[in-house]
Amino acid sequence: MKPYKMILTTMLLLPLACQAQAEQRLTLPNREQLSAERVLQVMQDSEGYLWYATEGGGLCRDDGRQVLVLRSDADHPDLLGGNNVACIAEAGHRILIGSFHGAYMLDKHDYSISRLAEVDDKRVDDIVVAANGHWWLTANKKVYEYGDDGRLLQTYDTGDKYINRLHEDSSHRIWATEWDGGLLTLEGGKFVAAPWPLDVAPTDMRDDAATSGALLIGTVGSGVVRYRRSGGTVEQTEPRDSICMSRVSTDLQGRLLVADGMGNCYVLSDRPQPSWIRGTVLSKSEADSVSAAYGLSARPTALAYGQSGDLWFSTGKDIRRMSQGKEEVMLGDTGDVSAMAFSTDGTLWLATIYGTVMTYKDGRLSNDEYASNEFGDGVTQLEVDSLGRLVLVSDRYIRLYDPVRRTLRQQSREQSGVYCIEMQETKPGQRWSQPEQPVVERMPAWMWWATGVLLAVLAVLIAYIRQLQHQRKRFLAAMTQKETATEQPAESQPAEQQPQQDTLKGEWLQEAIAKVEAHLGDDGYSVEQLAADMCMSRMTFYRRIQSATGQKPTEFIRTIRLRRAAELLREGRKSITEISYATGFSSVSYFSRCFRTMYGVPPTQYVT
Repeated sequence: MKPYKMILTTMLLLPLACQAQAEQRLTLPNREQLSAERVLQVMQDSEGYLWYATEGGGLCRDDGRQVLVLRSDADHPDLLGGNNVACIAEAGHRILIGSFHGAYMLDKHDYSISRLAEVDDKRVDDIVVAANGHWWLTANKKVYEYGDDGRLLQTYDTGDKYINRLHEDSSHRIWATEWDGGLLTLEGGKFVAAPWPLDVAPTDMRDDAATSGALLIGTVGSGVVRYRRSGGTVEQTEPRDSICMSRVSTDLQGRLLVADGMGNCYVLSDRPQPSWIRGTVLSKSEADSVSAAYGLSARPTALAYGQSGDLWFSTGKDIRRMSQGKEEVMLGDTGDVSAMAFSTDGTLWLATIYGTVMTYKDGRLSNDEYASNEFGDGVTQLEVDSLGRLVLVSDRYIRLYDPVRRTLRQQSREQSGVYCIEMQETKPGQRWSQPEQPVVERMPAWMWWATGVLLAVLAVLIAYIRQLQHQRKRFLAAMTQKETATEQPAESQPAEQQPQQDTLKGEWLQEAIAKVEAHLGDDGYSVEQLAADMCMSRMTFYRRIQSATGQKPTEFIRTIRLRRAAELLREGRKSITEISYATGFSSVSYFSRCFRTMYGVPPTQYVT
């Protein structure tokens, strides 16, 4: 079977199935911020960062708060040989990158990227870092072995066999799978064929933790089989039609990070609550995962575990407790709680999307006005440390609050530069530190010239921004008039206005708006789907929308969603959490950021 046929088969059949049927499928954090829909591999490095190899979006790094994207652009067209990254691996302070056009090394010290020249421009299908620190790469019909210092040690020619996966077993033996459906192993410095009794192709492999001397091998069409390394026999471990995985890795907590053959990625865990859920605003998919795992009667907006292990959660209207399969309402009418956590003394701390902070203990609920935010900034994360201090995070600040000493420290997340702590006088006229005296110097002549050039560039940028704003206003005007038709004949209009009005009131633009409005509640409705619904290619659709509205397609969709959200806010019949889900936003915090950017105020202050 040719390699390209094998790729199509793997994509259609969803290529290693779950070992435990009790494992839950959980959404990865910040999944919606990735630069591409299709993920070919996901990995967590030793520092805790999540790395994504994407098709078309380059390499993405998630630090838990935001996603950093490394990809080719107009200024760096050959950064990764293109933006199709097939596989990744960690080797010390390096991230090894296999792309469709060569192999690369990323140094995590300075994030510089260098190319492995020996692999040339070939597609790299897999990278494995062995126990001795050596790197193993497969590209085309060759396997490359590198030392831990990045020097090429040996190249293994596999003849006419295309290799797609590599694996080092517990006895430090290297295995490889073929595109055409076979198994190879490294013996005597050569890759030789290993017994493979099946007539289907293997897709991925890993050691069987439950059986010594065996591998679990995923196949195309036959589920997962247990392969005995000594005799080369196989046993069926899952049904032949079971869902399989094309790439699997393990995170720092021992859970499986999965990328399947359709470009999806997720976590498999027997613990329904991943670590990133505690104390943070839940996205829609995360809330649905927890709700299904515990059998909750309503979708939670925040979670906390009590000292006895029972689950406390907010529904957006009240606080409930799930204990031993029984659910009961503990607090009524608490509003949109966005984060909650227990302190060591059993106090339940609650924070809302309006910035209010509350405590609940011994059956009594009270507001903590000192910790609450008077500007209405919603709290997106709440944690309590071992000393009972609170860490409160919003889109604009981070606060450290000590409820015993009644002290509060705050640092802005919007301003760049160096931060400092203000020092208070212990006695009149005596301070802990004195500010430095400013030194006045004359600015040299070259700086005057540089300032003039910068001002000229700034003027050009301002003119360009104003042009984009003008195009955006035309687009918004078209949306508000989409239900009305012009009564003035085209012949009577000035010649210079006719092209503009034709663009604004063209049937294709109104149809595009209608398509987005028909999928408002679908947070997965993408630019690709909209372009397909309009019977256009992505590039054609991009050019027409950019020309007509001054916006990118993603901004075009987001604007329509936010305008509908503003209408729902004015109606006042739904909570902000419900509105964010109803207009296609996967999390309340992301909705609030987008809303503030467009309207200048957070949703909580829009109708006040």
